[in-house]
Amino acid sequence: MRESGSKEGVKRLMGTHLKALTSGKTYDLDEFNLIGRGDDVTIKIEDSGVSRQHATIRREGGHFWLVDLGSANGTYVNDSALTTARVLRDGDRVQFGTNLLIFCQDDGAPHDATEIGMTTQVLRRAPVKLVTRAVTLLVADLRGFTALSAQLSASEVADLLREWYADCNSIMRKGGATIDKFIGDCVFAYWHGTEPDIRAKAVEAARTLRNSDATSTSPTRLMLKTQKNISLDCRVGLHVGDAAMGAMGKGINTAVGDAVNIVFRIESLTRQLDTGVLASAAFVLDWPPGRDLFEPHGSHEVKGHPDKIEVFSLQ
Repeated sequence: MRESGSKEGVKRLMGTHLKALTSGKTYDLDEFNLIGRGDDVTIKIEDSGVSRQHATIRREGGHFWLVDLGSANGTYVNDSALTTARVLRDGDRVQFGTNLLIFCQDDGAPHDATEIGMTTQVLRRAPVKLVTRAVTLLVADLRGFTALSAQLSASEVADLLREWYADCNSIMRKGGATIDKFIGDCVFAYWHGTEPDIRAKAVEAARTLRNSDATSTSPTRLMLKTQKNISLDCRVGLHVGDAAMGAMGKGINTAVGDAVNIVFRIESLTRQLDTGVLASAAFVLDWPPGRDLFEPHGSHEVKGHPDKIEVFSLQ
């Protein structure tokens, strides 16, 4: 935990931080922040209503994503319970237990702000217009995570998710992808464009995600293997298509559209077909090198889509 005060605090207040509403303490935010009352957290909050590893705040580009780690009493943003990953906006009120904090982000743009008590009311810029783009989409999910979680303590689940998020961050950034969001043990990412080199990067990312458990040296992963004989099984779906990109409302900045729905459905088919990586016909058939990497796996009905989807499994 890093608190700001006096002259040092003035400097830090220019960056991104959380500010406690009652005490005025500030907590600077790094690329990855673990919040809770345990001894190994980044931001320590002494409150019996806060879990030892309560939530994370992760930076992705210019955004900071807040994720609850299955805490006993939940996490709230602007009085609404957090049910999935959420982008924080300047001035958002974040609550852990009985602690209310204000998210403050200096994005380099001028703000017209007026101090009211201990919080700052900011006139926000107009939301970015939605733009439809051709994109390459990837969804990765851990098979059997619910059953796996039942064998672990709450802190072990939190440690595992933290390491999984870190792996996904590293793999996606190396491949030039943008992580749209984390949803529990699932990651949704995309690349702008559908060119051959981008599809090749998506395939490499899928392979790396599949193999990340075997090559991981993280403490929690090693403990699972040596003490509980548990290995993570990451399943991946790939697709290309058009998606609308931009702000969908306060705290929601994401990609949407039929192509997004399809890639999630393709990933879910990996369980039904018992295969590690599935790609759509759109991803494979008009990419000649892809025909040598994938083999046909038939056409299948998926929930919420009127037509069967033809898929191919990565060899």
